[in-house]
Amino acid sequence: MFWKNTCVTTMGRQFPEQSLFMKLVEEIGEVAELLNKRAGRKMMDGEEDSSACLAEELADVIHYAVALAAVNQLDLTKSILEKDERASVKYGREINLLEFIEKRK
Repeated sequence: MFWKNTCVTTMGRQFPEQSLFMKLVEEIGEVAELLNKRAGRKMMDGEEDSSACLAEELADVIHYAVALAAVNQLDLTKSILEKDERASVKYGREINLLEFIEKRK
């Protein structure tokens, strides 16, 4: 697979696209591990707040996904809304995300 020679700067360090992707995969693995613990398939570490930990790990996943979109100059908001509109039709949902947002205004 060809990886662009593009970098993003985060916390004063530069990360090439491939490094961002690897961090994204790592964070997804951490979410999977936490979900396995919550489901009882793995031992919990002490008295950790699994909801707070899950929120933190999901924030990391979103961070790296957004960073990858930024490196590739993608309009992630537009892409999410378009994808959701197609999914709404495909799965027969009554309302899509954009319609939901508009109703809440």
